[in-house]
Amino acid sequence: MVYHSLQLVAFTVLAILIMRLKLFLTPHMCIMASLVCSRQLFGWIGEKFRHQAVVFGVMAMMAIQGVANLQAQWAIIGEFSNLPQEELLDWIQENTRPDAVFAGAMPTMASVKLSTGRPIVNHPHYEDAGLRERTKLVYSMYSRMSGETVKRNLMKLGVDFFILEDSWCTRRTRPGCSMPEIWDIENPDNVGKIPFCTHMSRNSRPYFSTIFSNDIYKVLKVPKDLR
Repeated sequence: MVYHSLQLVAFTVLAILIMRLKLFLTPHMCIMASLVCSRQLFGWIGEKFRHQAVVFGVMAMMAIQGVANLQAQWAIIGEFSNLPQEELLDWIQENTRPDAVFAGAMPTMASVKLSTGRPIVNHPHYEDAGLRERTKLVYSMYSRMSGETVKRNLMKLGVDFFILEDSWCTRRTRPGCSMPEIWDIENPDNVGKIPFCTHMSRNSRPYFSTIFSNDIYKVLKVPKDLR
């Protein structure tokens, strides 16, 4: 009991710190909750029938809130619609090889992999150190580095196509939090220069060639050599 109680406390702390780790807390909490049925621990409640009545009462009270939660979820009626991304995915499916390698913003890469099956070099599972390093190279597109450096980074990863999103270049939730400003901390020597993604949103030449674009996305073809 002491061991499992301490383990439950540890899982609770982890769940508070990192929400996704509640997957450890929930099953262990259910195991601990089942101990309410133990006569050895809760025999002080009284005779067997009284103990069973208490257990049933606890379950009934939990069921009331559980049913309310289910009804709230079932009442949610919505439809996801992202026409620009649908256009992008359809274009990828119809105009690129199955082994064409893509890079871009992590959320978009997850959609590309799921919907088209194309290989991607970065995705949202950022706990891996190697993946973080690859994503850093990919996100150099949103820095103030030179075009030659950005192109070299993508070629190093074997990228065939880069999906550029202007919002990642211009979005600024608060001062200092835009992607180019974050890169200024990493590359202070480039502070003051125009972000490379801004150049790409105007004209992708001579470093890349634009082969698809809509209101949100622009697909840049990455050359196979540095010329």
